[in-house]
Amino acid sequence: MLAKEWTKKYFQALQEVKRNIGLCRMFITGLNTNIDGLRHVRGPEIEKIVNEEKLAEEVLHKLNNPPREIVTFPDVLAGILYCAKTGDGEEWFIRDPRITEMIKSVFGYDRLRMGGQCGIMTNVLALMNLKVIPNVVELPPLQAEQFITEGGEILIPRFEGEKIFFKKPLEAAREGDKVFIHWIFEFDNQFKARINREIVEAPVENRFIATYDDENIKLKTDPAFREGTLKVIHKVGKVILSGYHMLQKSYPDGSKPEDHIRETLDLINSWREKNPEIRIHSEIGFLADPDLRKSVLDMVAPNVDSLGLNEDELADNLHTLGQRDGLAEIKALEAPKIYTGARKILEKYHLSRIMVHTREFSLSLTTPNYGIHPRDELYSIMFGSLFAATLAHTGNFPTIQAAEKTLKSGELKVSMRGMAEHQKLAELLENEEGYPKQKFLEEGFAHTEPSVAFVPSKLTEPKATVGMGDTITSAAIAAEEALTCKAKNTKTIN
Repeated sequence: MLAKEWTKKYFQALQEVKRNIGLCRMFITGLNTNIDGLRHVRGPEIEKIVNEEKLAEEVLHKLNNPPREIVTFPDVLAGILYCAKTGDGEEWFIRDPRITEMIKSVFGYDRLRMGGQCGIMTNVLALMNLKVIPNVVELPPLQAEQFITEGGEILIPRFEGEKIFFKKPLEAAREGDKVFIHWIFEFDNQFKARINREIVEAPVENRFIATYDDENIKLKTDPAFREGTLKVIHKVGKVILSGYHMLQKSYPDGSKPEDHIRETLDLINSWREKNPEIRIHSEIGFLADPDLRKSVLDMVAPNVDSLGLNEDELADNLHTLGQRDGLAEIKALEAPKIYTGARKILEKYHLSRIMVHTREFSLSLTTPNYGIHPRDELYSIMFGSLFAATLAHTGNFPTIQAAEKTLKSGELKVSMRGMAEHQKLAELLENEEGYPKQKFLEEGFAHTEPSVAFVPSKLTEPKATVGMGDTITSAAIAAEEALTCKAKNTKTIN
């Protein structure tokens, strides 16, 4: 398929979802909501800080031996440089709250916005005029202000006496709640810093996240959220859960990460008891510790319908499962290896769907149990990809109207690398599954077992990178809900 044909399909997907988005039922999002302090960093700025504080040797040592946690301020500098050098995006946790004050003093922030996968996905869904119930453990007024108010309906459950009421975020805010700011250091592909003898150049734009948060690391759920969601679960179509990447190996109170995972699984089971038809999706997120990765995968994956992850997370989780071959190729965005790796996880945990989103393309595998036609799945991830591209292009979380305007502008380009990987995957499916190569290339989806949908990304010079994975995920899940509801309605009428 040529670039212009992919663009035509993007238009078809957008119009199909746009026509049916009003059919969506309610959404539940969890588990982590916070505030992001965004700060664009440049190489000379980091050089200056390192040199003025005489930290070059210490930072270089940490750069080449990344601690993946923040105990001292040089760890912050090393984290920024490490992510710039590798082109990877990582999140390291701050162990000493005093470091957050140092970050605020040295860097400050360019702007504040909604943070946490749960918070970001809530806003993306609300901007599509959808009803969403997010989990928000701490809701001070500053946090409440980060929820969008110009669309949809964001509902925060609150107890009044023994009864549950659903309130708008600002109405539900509590003055005494904690404020959690996660520091997002963004860099572009022009980033270049010299630390003594070593030159650090960023191959691509990405970000480094420094986080101090003593509530979300326990995957806490607000009691009113638990009660409120159970009250309306029969009206819910999709649940999106994230935040497991914030788990710690140990906690001061003696609890274990598995204890906190079990609490979320108890809630999942309670939802399913009241509504067996709901579909639950979980985003994996980056976990540096292999034992934590295995605990999350082994405990969460069997209890959800769908998993989402990027190429690095896919490779890391396959490594945790004992795979050693093909991991470098996965991180290098080779679609056949990504397909094979994703299929391994899908089959091992008896999932109904798995989606891998990368900068150049996204692909998903679905089984008949998931209840969506492969063409509708293609349109769904295409819709999500367009939303992520619109965020990158404009720097703002998009509405459907903004996504349509951006697509019509012609300023988004179809990824050439994505199209090349589509060709490679088509050859693999023909050789190993007997699926006609040309048919997959023309349609973008394959009626195999599991079904495959593949979408090359729309690319632009990015004004924002943080939240792109959350945007593609939530928009794709919303599109799935719209198109499956349409299919059910059509079946009922016929």
